[in-house]
Amino acid sequence: MPLVSLDQVKDKSFDYVIAGVLLYSADTQQHAHLSQEEALVSTAGLVIASRLSEDPSVTVLVLDAGSPNAGEPLILRPGQFGLQFFNPKFDWAFKTVPQKHADGIQYNWHRGKSLGGTSAINFSAWTVPPKGDIDDWERLGNKGWNWSNYEKYLSRAVTYTPLDLTAPDTIGRDKESLKIWDINKHPLGTGPLNVAHPRKIFDIDAKAYEAFLNMGIPRSPAPCHGDPTGVYISLNNVDPKLHTRTYSSSAYFDPISTRSNLSVLTSAYVHRIVTESGDGELRATGVEFSYGGAPTAHVAYTNREIIVSAGALKSPQILELSGIGRPDVLSKIGVPVKVALDGVGENVQEHQWLGVTYEVKEGVSTETYDLLRDEKEAAKHLELYNKAEGIYMAGITNFVFMSLHDFTSKADAIYEAEKAKIAEDIKNNKYPPGLAEQYEIQLERIRDRRTGPEIATVPGFLSTPKPPSPGKQYFTIVGALNHNFSRGTIHATSDDPLANPEMDPHYFEHDIGIHCPRQVMKTEPLSEFLVDEVNPGPEFSTDEQLANWVPQGCASTWHTAGSLSMLPREKNGVVDAKLKVYGTQNIRVVDLSIVPLHFSAHSQATVYTIAEQAAQIIKDSATRP
Repeated sequence: MPLVSLDQVKDKSFDYVIAGVLLYSADTQQHAHLSQEEALVSTAGLVIASRLSEDPSVTVLVLDAGSPNAGEPLILRPGQFGLQFFNPKFDWAFKTVPQKHADGIQYNWHRGKSLGGTSAINFSAWTVPPKGDIDDWERLGNKGWNWSNYEKYLSRAVTYTPLDLTAPDTIGRDKESLKIWDINKHPLGTGPLNVAHPRKIFDIDAKAYEAFLNMGIPRSPAPCHGDPTGVYISLNNVDPKLHTRTYSSSAYFDPISTRSNLSVLTSAYVHRIVTESGDGELRATGVEFSYGGAPTAHVAYTNREIIVSAGALKSPQILELSGIGRPDVLSKIGVPVKVALDGVGENVQEHQWLGVTYEVKEGVSTETYDLLRDEKEAAKHLELYNKAEGIYMAGITNFVFMSLHDFTSKADAIYEAEKAKIAEDIKNNKYPPGLAEQYEIQLERIRDRRTGPEIATVPGFLSTPKPPSPGKQYFTIVGALNHNFSRGTIHATSDDPLANPEMDPHYFEHDIGIHCPRQVMKTEPLSEFLVDEVNPGPEFSTDEQLANWVPQGCASTWHTAGSLSMLPREKNGVVDAKLKVYGTQNIRVVDLSIVPLHFSAHSQATVYTIAEQAAQIIKDSATRP
């Protein structure tokens, strides 16, 4: 059935419940007697709901904190990167705590507020990690979480539609690069989520791609099949027929919304997991939630399992307010300890990026997203979009993934310094259990010149501190640090879930550096399109000057992972390889928080893949005697 009201949920029984972002009001409690089997939340939650409801003999309820926002042009129309940010209709707009190693800066952590989570507001880049990054998860003690299974479950999530290489709209593209996506040689699955190359490519983006090749960077041999090393023209999550964003809601919910065994309640805010003791382990009996901002609390009961999927920023808070976590954290917020797990809210890892922006030379034949700042140009391109033409048909598609040695001549020095620091810290017992093993793998990634750092190009202005000038066009090269050594924390600061948790990524705690090579801007044919560097500007040339600019110029990529890591319990793990929370009988976690060691790719493809594998684990568990 379609979206439902609270009255359609109260006093009804369901087999599976899939829950939303954590909020709470403790004034009154009215129990809605829902006999459920599962409870979940977020981008991954709709994947699970779709897969579990394939069995018509079970009923599924989704509790999602966001609004439906169905059919919203600001979500569906491509090429509107960041326009949803800070809009309370679409963005939770979290902030980190002031960062100790970044001049006290608080960084924005944007997260989607619509049904389908952040997949409704991301930049649509479909990138897949290197094979080794995923195999590292199994090396850390997670049997079955390896590249072979990753590829298997990725293919369940996505369908790739190839471009017609003879069509006029592929002119200006590197045909040799596009050939690597040949569907017969590189099949990418038959799942509900559509991915494709955008119809339009900016002339300046095509020149940047040529410049990368002229710098000696090879074409990536297999971007979505385990080896993204090199430069490639990326896929976007876009419907090639409708020319609209495809995301968790449009792909996994809309096609099945008429299933009689599926109900979705939006504006439903999860408070905590209701539990009882059982056979030496904690047993979940339900989920407490409120609806529409009202103070009344309701409880959805479960016969089987609760599955937490509020994302890496909120899932730890749900567990902590349920009495599962570090005893010192729970004591501070006045929540009795039910399961002591020191890994809850720890091991937080995040990607960081910074942009270098140049002004586009006047008179050159190209367009950039900067044109959309002009109301007349925006209206013109909206009309063109309705004919499947114009700027809104483009995307961010140029990506380079290489080793740290390919990005900087200082890679060996960085490696030796980090190796010495880690050895000293281990000697002084500074690390929690399991972290030293993660660092050993990260050092190995640098030493063995494995793919890690990233470059992307943005046909437009995307940097700080200087703002864009009216009437000007710009081009930005973005450098990203994907294998960050810094480890942060996310913890509740109050027993009131209306208070956001404290989010502290510990940015720049390890001096690995974010490397954004300017050389590509000076390489033909891209250099022919550019004039002056705007940010950081030519006045930033020495290492010391750049080091002072980096904290101001960098930002989060909003790929937070690791806050409920899938690791053995003795290594500070929170969930096992079946995604079950240690010390509980029937609580699982399914979202990016379970990632034990971050990977070199944007996160959405991996979120869908994790959810698909989790759905199979849950199904197998339900059928096992």
